[in-house]
Order: sequence, then structure tokens, then C-alpha cells
Amino acid sequence: MNVKRVMRKWQAGVSLLEVLVTILIVTGGLVVVMGSFVGVAKSNRYVEKMETANNLLRLELETVRNDRFADIVSADSDYGNAYSDQPDFRKRVVVTDLGNIKRVTVQILFDSDKHLAEATTMVAQL
Repeated sequence: MNVKRVMRKWQAGVSLLEVLVTILIVTGGLVVVMGSFVGVAKSNRYVEKMETANNLLRLELETVRNDRFADIVSADSDYGNAYSDQPDFRKRVVVTDLGNIKRVTVQILFDSDKHLAEATTMVAQL
């Protein structure tokens, strides 16, 4: 009976090795989770910039739609002070004249021209 009591007492506690292994496993898990937070933050930043680029793209296409046919020309410029919180956005408008029709390609470039949003439309002279 004495042996059973000693065995139960020995099994009831937690050894230092078990505590260290548990701490190691929990720390490793936390490192992985924190790494995923960094990836999610970068992804959110990219999506935010892409959304801004798509809004600028719609704005430029609406401008082309409202311009007279003769005034639709190629252009390459940044937005200057218009979007001071997003200084790295730039627009490129490429117009291909096909007679009474113009093919207009609008590109909004950002992140030092590493990424872009692009749309193409046709404009006819009526």
C-alpha cells in the first residue's frame, strides 16, 4: 500500500521538462499566428490600394466618356495634389485612333509602378 501511495504522488505532479516542452509548443504556435497577422496586414494594404486604383480608373473612364471625341488623347501623369494621402498613384491613358473609333486603354499604376488596374473601352464619333 505504501508503494501505491508513492506512485500516485509521483504521477500527480508536473515535471520541469513537461513545462518546458509545453512552453516551447505554445511559443511556436504564437510565432506562426503572429506571422499570419503580418501577411493579413500586407494583404489588406494591397486590397485598399487596389480599391483606390479601381475608383480612379472609373473616374478616368467617366472623364473619357464625357470628353469630346477630338479631346480624347494619350496622357501620362500623376495625380499631384489631388490625392495627397496616396502620392504613388499615376495614370496612363493610351489612345489608338482607328478612324471614327478610338480604342482607349486606361491604366492606374501604384506602388512605384509594380501594380496596376487597367481597363479598355472603345469610343465612336457620332
